Amino acid sequence: MTLREKLVALKTENGLTTDDLSRRSGVPKGTLNKLLNGETRNPTIATLARLADALNCPLAALSTLSAESPAARPEDIPGVFRLGQVRNADQLVPIRRRRIPLLGEIAAGRPIYAEESFDVAECDSDMHCDFALRVHGDSMIGARIHNGDIVFIRAQDDVDDGQIAAVIVDDEATLKRVYHVRNGLQLLSENPKYPPMVFTLEEYGSIRILGRAVGFQSALN
Repeated sequence: MTLREKLVALKTENGLTTDDLSRRSGVPKGTLNKLLNGETRNPTIATLARLADALNCPLAALSTLSAESPAARPEDIPGVFRLGQVRNADQLVPIRRRRIPLLGEIAAGRPIYAEESFDVAECDSDMHCDFALRVHGDSMIGARIHNGDIVFIRAQDDVDDGQIAAVIVDDEATLKRVYHVRNGLQLLSENPKYPPMVFTLEEYGSIRILGRAVGFQSALN
């Protein structure tokens, strides 16, 4: 199914008019009309995240690519690794191929706008991930994640303390290590030149965790 077909089906399933969906998601009606008539095929990841939340579906469900589509070749991909459970991603394992949606760019530094691209990334056939994002910046180099790397994300709305997550901050995407602190949330870089980002409970409405980083493909190899 195309993105337009998925949106129409989910809108009907939820009993929503275009006006209803616009109010519930915060996406302008003009933008929705362009998506629903197929005029716009490449919305931003922030727009997709809002629509997925309003339609009660995972973000990956609005991709035009199947996360389970098999790749043509099964050989190992050099430079592709899983993130271990220990700090600094010390456990690295070469992985094998399957195709998932590559949803544009994410900042490893200050947040940037994540433009939707609908390209394809390839990851391990048994890796539990839903989409991928390309890294821009150097704030996660302590976790061996560099500018240009592709990070594989498992869609979920929260993560454990110390895990690396893709986070929407005021409609912009960033990659950070997440910690739950008293009365708030702290996002930490893996580069000392970037200060922590701290959000109080009152500011929770401006942030949204898209999912946990479970692996990456190095651009250095």
